[in-house]
Amino acid sequence: MDIVPSGERYRASTVAAFEAAVLVRCTGVCGGGGRARALGGSRARSLDGVLAEFNRGAAAERLAELLTAAGRTASVHRYTAGNRHRYEIFRVFGDPGAGQFLDRAWAQGYTDLCAVPTEPRSTRQVRHSRRLAEAAWRGVLMVSGPARSGSPGLRVADLDTATVLIRAGRMMALPVRMSTRPGGQLLLVMPAVAAA
Repeated sequence: MDIVPSGERYRASTVAAFEAAVLVRCTGVCGGGGRARALGGSRARSLDGVLAEFNRGAAAERLAELLTAAGRTASVHRYTAGNRHRYEIFRVFGDPGAGQFLDRAWAQGYTDLCAVPTEPRSTRQVRHSRRLAEAAWRGVLMVSGPARSGSPGLRVADLDTATVLIRAGRMMALPVRMSTRPGGQLLLVMPAVAAA
């Protein structure tokens, strides 16, 4: 029987909650752009229990799995939409407090990744921040595709999410550039500079 220390279990659930928050922020339910907010402001909203909609089942299943790992309940419902051209939509429903839970998870992850530390960080804190960085990129890559067909880069609707991804990229030695485009931010992962 594996015995996981409670501190490690807590960190694993906070990483899962943060990745879930990133997934929701990258969907249409959470909205993009919008009113000015404080840095790292909340974005997740729940409409009739719907946390997010995806056009791929894998992303919806991943969000439900992350919410369960973070101690919440979630379910995935699939339906077909459209008239002439039919397509599938995967909706993720959460329990009544899931939207606020994701707001808190996002705010905490944003602070852990982007705030300037007032004291030197311990090895454990650095490792936790690295896990958050990896979770942020997993989440955005799960739902955000290229800006245009054949175009490099990822389109992110809001500046806060782009800021987290740039900071996370730095922690992972992943050179990322951002440029503002109509409809959001375009993130480009730059090729590694060849060693001379």
